[in-house]
Amino acid sequence: MDPKSTPNPEPTPIRQDPVVMELSSIPCCPVCSGRLVEIRAKYHCSRCHRICETCCEGGRG
Repeated sequence: MDPKSTPNPEPTPIRQDPVVMELSSIPCCPVCSGRLVEIRAKYHCSRCHRICETCCEGGRG
């Protein structure tokens, strides 16, 4: 039987390792991809020490 004529089976869901899912939710620095740590309600990069603003800062008020 020609493989092109067979119907596509249901796509199998991609299972992610819980450790990978947990690590992917860790915020990272947009400049150097370093890990962000919260200091005095602001995120600081542990690698380049840049202060990363949150979505609530710097906007019109």
